[in-house]
Parts: sequence; structure tokens; C-alpha cells
Amino acid sequence: MWVVKIGGSLYDSPQLEAWLRVIAAGEHPVILVPGGGPFADQVRVAQQRWQFDDATAHSMALCAMDQYGLLMSGIEERLQTAADPQQLKQIVADGHSAVWLPAAADPDVEPSWRVTADSLALWLAAKVGAEGVLLVKSAPLTTAGSDLLDAAFDEFQRQWGGKVRLAHRDGSSDWPALSGYAFG
Repeated sequence: MWVVKIGGSLYDSPQLEAWLRVIAAGEHPVILVPGGGPFADQVRVAQQRWQFDDATAHSMALCAMDQYGLLMSGIEERLQTAADPQQLKQIVADGHSAVWLPAAADPDVEPSWRVTADSLALWLAAKVGAEGVLLVKSAPLTTAGSDLLDAAFDEFQRQWGGKVRLAHRDGSSDWPALSGYAFG
């Protein structure tokens, strides 16, 4: 089983629907981790305006991920949603792809902007025993490290130790299973 994180940057991209369609129709079900997209951007704006602490912002950002995840399942109705890692595993075992709603799961991670959906995908992969994580990005895959992944990513990768692959939203990837798919 793989965990696939769909970046919030795909929110206003026509490729979002293509990715969701391909994942929902795929013969190998996956667990989707939604980024935060414009929903998380609004949390950043609110925190700057009201100066509340990072723990509050973290909780709000998890809710932002839920909103993006609900949007995904609204666009592609074959995707099922769940918060609990065991429920997600069961959905995949039943032959369906799932979307993780992390706010109710409340991952036990550092409540700061150092930890974004990228690191949370690794956290979830460890919880569900995933073989690997695919991160779908809008940024060029050649972007320098700190611009492409969050500040805590390396720590989470060392703790989990599984395979990590990157894909651009247009379908170019270092993940062979994507070859032959059209994301335009």
C-alpha cells in the first residue's frame, strides 16, 4: 500500500481532477493525504493578523487539510474518507482508495509550520505500514531542498524509513507506476 500526498498547490489546477480520477480508478488502492491549499493559506493570514500560537494554528491547519480532503472526495465520489488510520487500512483492504481527514486523528506531531502535509504523509505511512509515499507537487522537482519539502521532513523520513517518490502535477515522476497516465 502507498500513501499519496496531493499538494494544496493543485487546488486550482486542472490536473487535480485527473489525479483523483486516476487514483480512484487504479487497480492498487492508496491513501490520499491532502495538502492544505488555500485553506491553510487562510490560517497563515489569520495567525499573522491575530498573533495566536502555533498550537492553535496547527489545529486549524489540520482542519484546512480536512477541507481540502472533503473537496477531493466531493470531486471524485469513488474516494472514501476516514480519520482513523485503521479505518483507512480497512478501506484500502476492501479495494478502495481513501482520503485521510487528519483533524479528528490529531497526529501526535510538533504543532508548528515546520510540519506540513509532506511530513504528515510520512507520519501516516508509518501508522498504516505503507510501503511508500508519493508526493505530488506543482513546484519543479528540481527545486532546492528547503523549497520543495517542509523543515521536518528529513526527521520524519529517518523515523519511518520507507520509500519516498516525487511526482509533478503533470504526471512526470520518478514513480514508474505513473508511466502511461495522462494528466493534462
